[in-house]
Amino acid sequence: MLQLEYKGVYYTSEYETPDSDLSGDACVKNVYWLVWFADNQTAMIQALAPDKSVSGKQYRLRMADFVSRFTEEEDFLLPPQVLAHAHLVEHEARTLPDEPYSFVLKDQHGSDVTPELLTATQAVDVVRKETEEHERLSSAPEHVAGNLQASFEEALETLEKGNRRDALKLFSAIADISEGIVPEHKYMFAGFGTDLRKQKLPAAALKHQLKVVELSPEDDHALFNVARVYYDMGDLGNTIRYLNKAIRLNKDLRPAHKFLDYVREQGRAAK
Repeated sequence: MLQLEYKGVYYTSEYETPDSDLSGDACVKNVYWLVWFADNQTAMIQALAPDKSVSGKQYRLRMADFVSRFTEEEDFLLPPQVLAHAHLVEHEARTLPDEPYSFVLKDQHGSDVTPELLTATQAVDVVRKETEEHERLSSAPEHVAGNLQASFEEALETLEKGNRRDALKLFSAIADISEGIVPEHKYMFAGFGTDLRKQKLPAAALKHQLKVVELSPEDDHALFNVARVYYDMGDLGNTIRYLNKAIRLNKDLRPAHKFLDYVREQGRAAK
């Protein structure tokens, strides 16, 4: 199904030479159109008759031609049946006519301008390809990483403004994201966790460090970082548990051994 978004009524100013005008001088008239956007690059148009009824077929043209020739008519009131038609097309559009619509517009100097129009088959193919490309780019790891970084920076700004509660919700939501997340994003989540530790937000930092472990269960450094956050939270039991996990994966991880000895000593001293 072709997805359309109804945008309202637009008009074009077109020149015509009346047969009764012996001087041959052209006059300007406004032609009104129902308009839908199919995507960021294309628009669908359908002409309105002088009595505001729907006139003619639907046609598709490139956005570059549309924005240069069509002007929004904000105060144009449509009959109920025409408005219903506009929204029906938006939600149930399935096909376009296979004949491109040929009409001539004039530029500011009076020269003919013929927009590049597409047939229905071409339009559907273009929209399908654009949609597939958009989905491919949106799911690319670097695109997802950019969105994660932007969201994290937004959360930091919220925190800096003193809105701690909303900032914590944003940090938590970032860690909960699963769509488009791949193992290579572990480095970004590890960085977020480190930043959150510096901000003295151990609970938020823990979620991000656990996200790293989820993405890379065999990463001894990820397990070590989780242990550090648990220690910040005063949870010595989980600190020791994650240090032991890290050491089982890498017996030569000296920082983990030293940290484990320190924590155990603290535990004995507390007794």
